[in-house]
Amino acid sequence: MNVPAASGDGGATTLVAGSSLWADAWRRLRRNRLAVASAVTILALACACLAGPWLIAATWGHDEQSQDLASGPRPPSWEHPFGTDFYGRDLLVRVLAGGRVSLTVGLLAALVAATIGTLYGAVASYAGGLIDAVMMRAVDVLYALPYMFLVIILVTILGKSLLLVFLALGAVGWLLTARVVRGQVLSLKEREFILAARSLGTPAHDIVLRHLIPNVIGPVIVTFTLSVPSMILQEAFLSFLGLGIQAPRPSLGALISDGAGQMLVFWWTLVFPGGLMAVLLFALNFLGDGLRDALDPRLER
Repeated sequence: MNVPAASGDGGATTLVAGSSLWADAWRRLRRNRLAVASAVTILALACACLAGPWLIAATWGHDEQSQDLASGPRPPSWEHPFGTDFYGRDLLVRVLAGGRVSLTVGLLAALVAATIGTLYGAVASYAGGLIDAVMMRAVDVLYALPYMFLVIILVTILGKSLLLVFLALGAVGWLLTARVVRGQVLSLKEREFILAARSLGTPAHDIVLRHLIPNVIGPVIVTFTLSVPSMILQEAFLSFLGLGIQAPRPSLGALISDGAGQMLVFWWTLVFPGGLMAVLLFALNFLGDGLRDALDPRLER
């Protein structure tokens, strides 16, 4: 977009190139080397987790479930770069497959939480009055209950499949997003463009969906990015307790749980899945911090 600007010598005007909020945010994000490196790391790990098990099966003939009980656990070698577990299964392919499961659960659970929280917070704030008070008191009550206790109850009732695990995590992880969106909508619903939409007779649901939610998408993206590592940790904790992803399908939490019981003898069964989990969580947190800074124009220097 070009904006006319007056010059100081006789009233001539020049065109000054403007930029959108998203263009400015992208420019600020690119200057954050740590966030960019984290994004590249996440992309590389995601590609490795998606394509790695297939490539290993085609190259070495190992898959995530094939057992070799005669060989048992073996340390890292050329044939098994991450070693093998107690049942003789290749640990590299299981770590990559587990990373794929954990990433899927984290992303989908965070998406469910962001969707529920955004709609809930926007509706509560725009409605105002008694409706807002009742809806947000319900959020306060849920906040007072132990988060993991609710997840464990839902997983126990609904089952332990991959689909139900991320639904259970997302169904109780939307509270923070709802509060963030409510605060943003409170500052937007009396703005001129919302008042103009009301004066034109625009239905309330159209105002919420077409005007309010698009204008709070920045904070929602940041909250979503920061909630993904939290969801991955929650899934790992559930798997550690035996309530998450069930065998023989691996997840990073289940692999870490298995390795924790063998770490004094078979150190590689804990180091490699734990290392991948640590790198992934660090990268996601650094990317979330970078997005938060990039979407805040007040931090422009």
